[in-house]
Formats: sequence, structure tokens, C-alpha cells
Amino acid sequence: MDTKMEAPKRLSVQDAAHPEPPAKETEATPSATSARLGGREIIVVLIVGLLILGMLGLIFVRPVRDRGIRLWLLNHAPDQLIIVNPDTGEEEKKLLIADGLVQVIFNHRKDTAFIANVVDVANRITVLDTRNYLKLENIIVAGVPQGMSIFPDDKHLAVITGSKTDFMAGGFDVLDLTEPSQVDPQRKRVVYRERGLRLTSSIHVDEQGRYIYVLDAKRSSVFIFDCEEKKLVRSLDIGSAPISLLYPEQGDYFFVSSIADKSITIFRKAQDPIEIEKAGVVKYVRFRHMAVSPDASILYAPSYEKRIVVVINARERKVANAFATPEGCQLIAVSPLGDELYPVGYDTGKVFVMNARTGHIRRTVQTQGDFRDIKVLLESEKPSAE
Repeated sequence: MDTKMEAPKRLSVQDAAHPEPPAKETEATPSATSARLGGREIIVVLIVGLLILGMLGLIFVRPVRDRGIRLWLLNHAPDQLIIVNPDTGEEEKKLLIADGLVQVIFNHRKDTAFIANVVDVANRITVLDTRNYLKLENIIVAGVPQGMSIFPDDKHLAVITGSKTDFMAGGFDVLDLTEPSQVDPQRKRVVYRERGLRLTSSIHVDEQGRYIYVLDAKRSSVFIFDCEEKKLVRSLDIGSAPISLLYPEQGDYFFVSSIADKSITIFRKAQDPIEIEKAGVVKYVRFRHMAVSPDASILYAPSYEKRIVVVINARERKVANAFATPEGCQLIAVSPLGDELYPVGYDTGKVFVMNARTGHIRRTVQTQGDFRDIKVLLESEKPSAE
């Protein structure tokens, strides 16, 4: 059988000039699918990246919330009062006050600050309005003022008075802030004067405004004086020379620190001094300065030598924790909200804003100076200036 072979088809000139286009790939082809998936992945990556950048921007760019907390620091050498915002880390005010600043306290209305110094030849206390920082007056006292405590009525001030020559403070005066002295109208009337102490180092008035608690650094006791009867009513032995007394108005305890035996003695408060009893003693490191939580249940005490802040449970009378600090600290304050600590570096004068629960340092305020006291004031506590 003959098999006929089909001749190849010849292209015409027209066909050669207009060849058929190649078949298009459909959506189901692998190359199209890969290209589309690759585009989607790129878009997803870009979106995620933009979200991450946005979140980082919010973290680093958003303004810090100012809660109205202000730190009042006394710079001993340049004689300055420095007002610091711990939330923003800014120094808001620097005021020249007097020579040798040692202590600042506020009245209970929070509209007046009293600032004492130890080397001013006029032996005075500077009084400031906390709302506008203007000087209200100078209170002239009988000796170099080395410690103060305000009475609950805000009308009387207890002041440790030291010698002009050797600064040995042998007692204290209670001044009436509303009446001038009949002998010298430029001075305040003295309603109670106590002498006979050897080296008075700390003074506090109780919540009733009747009893004054005083330390004598040459003796191992807390002395309690009755302002109404104007006499010593009790002495509490702590076993070693005391260095600092902290008597918070809130809470059930007050505290006395001693460098000699590295201790803090905790006393249980009582309205009648005869009923005061020693609750316990915590021995750990050398303590100088102390501060308490808003309810006075937790005590915070920095140790310069160990570079730590010791956390003490006052109710249980034991050390609960110890937070490391970048350098040795001697001063400390606690936020009115109870969430932050403000230890002050002794070498540099920096303020370390620290989480009160964990000890984590949130920020460092770049202050500089030889600071001798730190107090905290909440702006919302100040009454209106009108």
C-alpha cells in the first residue's frame, strides 16, 4: 500500500509578515502565581515595618507625663535651692538663699517653705512662698539653726540652735510665728526654750503638737519634751550614738538610725510617751538618712559605702530588699504616690529616679552639687495664691 506523505505547509508572504502571537499564560500558570505571591509578601513586610517604626516613634517621641511632683534640693556649697521635675528630668528653678543650707521643711498648708543654714552670721531662717518662690521674710534665731520641725497648727516652729563658735547645739527654741518678741520686734516670740543638751542633731514634733522628740548625738537616747509643761518627760535608750531621727506623721512607728552599730531602731508610737515601746532593731549597714512610703509601712535607707538602697518592712522589722545604685547615696526621698524613689548621689549630686518596687532606674537627673537635704512637694497640694 502506498502511503502518501503530507507536504509541509508553506508560509505565504502575508503569513510571514504577520505571525501568530504566542499563547498567553493563564492565571493558573506557575509563573503568574509566584509573581503575585511575591508582591503580597513585600506589601506585608512593608506594612509590618511601618507599624514597628510608628510604635518606636510613639515610644521615643511622645511627651513625658508631668505628674506635678517637684524635688527641692539644698546645695550646700553654692548656697542654692534647686527645684527639679523628676518626671522630665529638668531643673526648673535655681534660687540663691543663704550660706550653708542644711534643711528645708514645708508647713502643712504646703504654701510656705522654711530653709535653715549653719554658717550665716545673721543666724536666720529664710521663709519662701512655695507658689511663686518669693522670699516672705527672714526669721532671726538665737543661734545657728541646725534643724527644724513645724507644729500641726502651722503657727509654731521648733528650731535647734547651735553655738556661733563651735556649732555645738545645746538645745532648741519653740517660736510663735504669728507674734513678734516684746524685747526685739525683729524676732519671733519664744514660747519655750530648752537648754542642757550637748549636741542636738534632730528634732520632730508629734501629730498632737504637744511633744517634741530630740536626738542628742553625744548620748544614746531619744529625749521627749512636753511643750505644755515645758519639761523632759522621757528618754528612750537605743544603745549607741544616734545620727538621725525620722518621725513621720502617718503610720504607727518612728525610726532612729545609728552609724556606730549599723542599725535602725524602730519604736511604736503612742499618744502618751510613757507607753512608747521599742518594736525592734534592724542591723544591716551604716545608715544616715531615711524616708518612708506614704503609709509609713516601708522604710528606705541608702548606704553610701555599699552603694545600695535598703528596703525595710517596718511591721515585720526586717530587710525586704536592697537596690543597687550607680554610686554611693546618702539622701533619699519617696514619691507622694509611693511608686518612685529619689536617691541622691554623694559624689556627683545626680538624682536617680528609681522604681520603688523593683529598684529599676528609670532615668538619671543630671544635677550637680553638694546636697544636704531633699524634700518632695506635689504641686496639686499647694493652695491657690488668691
